[in-house]
Amino acid sequence: MGRIQSFISLMVLSLVFSCASWLLPPLEVLSVSTEEDIRISFSAAPTEASLRKAFSLTADGAGLQGDFFFNGQEVVFKPLNGLQEGREYYLLISTIAEDHRGNSLLKDFQHRFYTKEDLGRPRLVSIEPQNETSLILPPEAITLVFSKPVDINSFTASLRISPSITHVLEWNEDCSAVRIIPVKPLTEGTRYTITVSTALTDLSRNKLQSPFNSTFLFGLDRSPPLCYLGWESPSIPGGDLVPALPNGHVPSDSKMRLSFNKKVAVESLAGLISISPSLGLTFTPDLERRDRGTISFSQKPEWGKPYTLSIRKGISDTLGNKTEEDIEFPLVFNHGNFKPPVFAWGGLKNQAVMERISGDTDFSTISFDPAYFQEKREREMDLYLVFRITAEADSLSLVSAMGAISISATNGCAEISIRTMRVLSEAEYALSDIYDAAAVPGEGEKLCAVKIGIEFENVKQLGLIIFSIGRELSDSLGNTMTGNITLSYNKQ
Repeated sequence: MGRIQSFISLMVLSLVFSCASWLLPPLEVLSVSTEEDIRISFSAAPTEASLRKAFSLTADGAGLQGDFFFNGQEVVFKPLNGLQEGREYYLLISTIAEDHRGNSLLKDFQHRFYTKEDLGRPRLVSIEPQNETSLILPPEAITLVFSKPVDINSFTASLRISPSITHVLEWNEDCSAVRIIPVKPLTEGTRYTITVSTALTDLSRNKLQSPFNSTFLFGLDRSPPLCYLGWESPSIPGGDLVPALPNGHVPSDSKMRLSFNKKVAVESLAGLISISPSLGLTFTPDLERRDRGTISFSQKPEWGKPYTLSIRKGISDTLGNKTEEDIEFPLVFNHGNFKPPVFAWGGLKNQAVMERISGDTDFSTISFDPAYFQEKREREMDLYLVFRITAEADSLSLVSAMGAISISATNGCAEISIRTMRVLSEAEYALSDIYDAAAVPGEGEKLCAVKIGIEFENVKQLGLIIFSIGRELSDSLGNTMTGNITLSYNKQ
């Protein structure tokens, strides 16, 4: 019986200790004072380490630094520059805070307070000329009236007029209204847009409730929309919007930017745009601005090939003015960074003689002297292939060359195998057997040579020696040839 009572006592004691954490009351914030500094009263003394981690104070969204003073259940936080007038403060104490018995807050404590008397946000009461007004005479000024006085500097930072105009600002006595006075005459037939962002604040640092836009048209706009074309390329720095000129220099990875001098029905443009020869295109309109859109191609344009981008007539602006003629933009995608490698010439070092290999073989003959190239006897030779590549590339890609270059023979007239292959540096090319001082690179290009070690075994039969270069051959920028090349020679 005594053993049973002892066991029950131990169980009760263990239960009491294990439940102590939830039997004790949680830590609570009893009060907060924000007169000169932040004074917080807790239900129990918090630990310094946990409170420093759990505590944060911001002023208008910016974090504040300061000093802590702990006095039992009261904690004082003094911001470095004190509490300033005209601010919105936000105090947060997270559940990381705990007392010396390990009891923490049940939930985050949040407290928002202000050191400004006026908490209302400014609003735009009126604007003249009113939104969507059409004017025959130019306005003397653009007048904006606010619900309360505003900060002049914040208004200047928040104001945007498009198209931009040179102007001066004239404020009323309490800065609740401003006149924007043009210095130069406005352009007739132009729609102007006035925008004020939420960067505008009143004298108590309250921000504008929401941004606003207002437009007015000066003069009778009977002109059709004007269309402009530019390109933007992810691989060419600074190519955000560059005119696409008829003489080319457009990168092959470009998207075309179609823009107008006014808002148009951009949602109906897709059916009016085409390119010839066809590349397959998609037009993505800017439905917010309504004066531009992006043209992307599903196929990569061929380098150096002329294309024509056509825009059919009938593009309408918001006043019903329409383009009356088809528009054509000639394009050539021949920006130097995308120039494909081009085979220039080659050479086969046959004994001491370099036999030239050209792109137009016309089934010429390569002679193999049977006195030197005896039947069933292996001989080593060097094959050189020279290419013109863009000057922007470092060299040809050796990996692509290994997969693209091959040599074969027909009718069993020879056994040929490639043993070595490497891309020559410019210095090595200048000292090599294939170097030709008379052959100079064109503008924006350089010459690059590949040296191929061959093992050749002659057979007393007629046939063709075929040198093949696949279109996958590329330079260090990834530009590939435009097509496969086959060079066929009669074996003699």
